[in-house]
Amino acid sequence: MNALPNPQPAPPPERKPMSELRTLDQIISLADNGQYQPLLLQENDDLISEIVNFSQAYGTKAGGKLQITISYTTDRFGQIDLAIEHKVTKPRTPKAKATAWTADGGGLTIANPNQSRMEIREVAGRRQLRTPGADE
Repeated sequence: MNALPNPQPAPPPERKPMSELRTLDQIISLADNGQYQPLLLQENDDLISEIVNFSQAYGTKAGGKLQITISYTTDRFGQIDLAIEHKVTKPRTPKAKATAWTADGGGLTIANPNQSRMEIREVAGRRQLRTPGADE
């Protein structure tokens, strides 16, 4: 008796897609039947405006970030599901700053205790500018 060789499964036939989506903007345009892409583009425009306004308002460089995450899952039949989300990070407002010194008792004061105070007083009569000397 001659045994027949165990046949290997034939490779699946090569599928020719109707139209391939190759660019990210084409892939993103699939989400929510095309409604997601305009929202994403608007948020990108808003972020750019916010960065420019921030830079002009605070006189400094400003930065922001737009992160796009595309998650892919597939089943054994080749159907691919996409989940697309994004996160916008806008420039942060600078922290409010102040300077103070410690006061007796643990409090704060706006006067530097190591700096001598200059007394200012009204002088009646004729005013003179003079330097302090030995005659005082």
